[in-house]
Amino acid sequence: MSEMKTTVPVRLYPTPEQAALLRTHCQEYISTINVLVAALDSDVLPEGGKGVSTKDFTAALPSAVKNQALRDARSVWKRAGALGVLPMLRKPFCQWNNQNWRVASDMLLLPLCQDGIVRQMAIRCAPVALDGTPSLLRIKRKRGRWSAEIALTLPEPEPATGEAIMGVDVGIKIPAVVHIIGKGSRFFGNGHSQRFRRRHFYAGRKQLQQAGKVRAVRKSQGKEQRWMRDINHTLSRQIVTHAQEQGVGVIRLEELAGIRPRISQRTARTSRGATARKAAKARKNNRMKNTWSFFQLTQFITYKAERLGMHVEQINPSYTSQTCPACFARNKADDRRYVCAACGWMGQRAAVGAINSARDTGRRGHSAGATVASGSDGGRVA
Repeated sequence: MSEMKTTVPVRLYPTPEQAALLRTHCQEYISTINVLVAALDSDVLPEGGKGVSTKDFTAALPSAVKNQALRDARSVWKRAGALGVLPMLRKPFCQWNNQNWRVASDMLLLPLCQDGIVRQMAIRCAPVALDGTPSLLRIKRKRGRWSAEIALTLPEPEPATGEAIMGVDVGIKIPAVVHIIGKGSRFFGNGHSQRFRRRHFYAGRKQLQQAGKVRAVRKSQGKEQRWMRDINHTLSRQIVTHAQEQGVGVIRLEELAGIRPRISQRTARTSRGATARKAAKARKNNRMKNTWSFFQLTQFITYKAERLGMHVEQINPSYTSQTCPACFARNKADDRRYVCAACGWMGQRAAVGAINSARDTGRRGHSAGATVASGSDGGRVA
């Protein structure tokens, strides 16, 4: 299993004097990066800055922080080449490597440059347990609050001893359905409540847009994203905990990259003589699908499961909700109910997707076997 990393957020409580010094420090940091990026782009620093050291430029920053700024500038410049535009950093932030900062009890100790002299400063912070090897420290200010993000390298977990296999199907009406081979299916989340809240956010932003309140629209978008992120964290924790309790060793998730149709395809579906009501409903469904954070939920399930030593596999999502678990015939479900026209098997459509995901062969795994594939244990609920 590859090396795992995580980021731990920590709230900071600087004094007014420390906050002013942090603002100056962060502004100097991003200004230094912007200058270095421009120098790299104009070949003032040739060959991508190879051979350049902190002695070749001046900045009111500690030496190790200047070195980090140089690395960040190279990274920004490389991304700018791929995007075809030279970015300008504006949001205040600063980064320290793991050699010149530490957390002691409820104090964050780090070097800051004050009046041309580098001094070690102790900033009060929320208590935090660093269960791993600290690497990069990032400090930023958002909505008047200072916070730190600490990157940790986690120790490699012991492989899970469970042998059960679980498939996961994510959706809108039912956020997540899991199926454990031989133990049945279980539903997670309240899709109706989430859709209602998403529509409420959308209606509010629409009114703000009509009123020309751009900042309020952005604030609403950020609030919705944070709310959805919290929902996905909760769901992923419930799913992984359930897997651990049921002795699961392998989790199979659908590979969701590239599953959304192109804009031209989505438009064609609603323009072939559709009534205004049907077209409006199609647009609403497309908007809900394209803004729903399926991929984020699968990411959260993946890293939480891997921390517990479970193996996560990706499968092809094609026809997982149309294939009959009993006879493998393909049928389109009538709304949320699945009825096989060939053998008469009946079940919930999302549960069908989870069953087929559990039985499929993951990209990096092994087949579940002919005995498992021939079963039809999709009717029970764990």
